Amino acid sequence: MNRGREGIGDLYHQETKYRRETMPLGGLDWAHQPPPYKEVAYALKHFPIRPPEQREGLSLWEAIAQRRSIREFSDQPIALSELSQLIWATQGITLRAWGFEFRASPSAGALYPIETYLVVNRVKEIPPGLYHYNVKEAQIILLKEGHFGPEICQAGLGQEMLKEGSCIFVWTAMVQRSKWKYRERAYRYIYMDAGHIGQTLYLAATALNLGCCTVGAFFDEEVDRVIGVDGKNEISVYLGVVGRPR
Repeated sequence: MNRGREGIGDLYHQETKYRRETMPLGGLDWAHQPPPYKEVAYALKHFPIRPPEQREGLSLWEAIAQRRSIREFSDQPIALSELSQLIWATQGITLRAWGFEFRASPSAGALYPIETYLVVNRVKEIPPGLYHYNVKEAQIILLKEGHFGPEICQAGLGQEMLKEGSCIFVWTAMVQRSKWKYRERAYRYIYMDAGHIGQTLYLAATALNLGCCTVGAFFDEEVDRVIGVDGKNEISVYLGVVGRPR
């Protein structure tokens, strides 16, 4: 291929390949490892997520067979207990061992660069607004109260399901958390991590008889503005809408 005609994606893929003769040398700078959890500087309210039932719903095999992308939702809210199970299934801590806190979805190097924000349109027991999931404390933090569904819909290329669904998961990446170990190849792993989480959301929603659809088409900077991230150190990478099917 003529290198002058390659696109930026082609160049990135080529330049971040692992090759035996060019593997980076040296150990990790443990003294400057980025913190594994994001601490927000402000919060209006805290809502503990409910312990997951882990007993009800479809089996894994049934959920895999029935999983579909659902894009039309009713105006019926979902329960906080259902949202709690979805959050736990995607990013909840499932094991503490050997100095690590392992989560429900896998992550390259157990670095977990993905952060979860929630645009809540209709969830029982909590007000509409923008939330951040505090993984370590197993709680969601209300950052801004209000109806942000129309804004996230506009940022998502006008896809109506983003304002019709009960809740939109907005996944961001703390880039340095992964680049600290994997350098420029980190972006590959960030998107893999987001994909794992998105599929887990699909299966968990299906098991709860809820509809789900993930979204990769959005105006990045507009989503960044809605949730209040800088788009450089922390970047929006993926969306997922959940609600009761129409």
